[in-house]
Amino acid sequence: FVQASTLGSLEALIIFLSEQKIPISGIGIGTISKKTIMKAAVMLNFQPEYAVILAFNVKCAPDARQLAQEQNVRIFEAEIIYHLQ
Repeated sequence: FVQASTLGSLEALIIFLSEQKIPISGIGIGTISKKTIMKAAVMLNFQPEYAVILAFNVKCAPDARQLAQEQNVRIFEAEIIYHLQ
């Protein structure tokens, strides 16, 4: 799952991930919420290694971060796209 602060940064991140042949299960803009975590957690039933959120220049709500820990969803955060490598 990919979460970014703006549409432009989301597009750049999608292009970067596509070039690296990294699959994307969903996208979003803005703060990571519990709903975002639940969407990413769906992958736990299919390919658990893809139950991750790549977050670019966004905040994560405290309740969402707690839910991610409980659901075993990993959140990778960076303010610069290439720091997500």
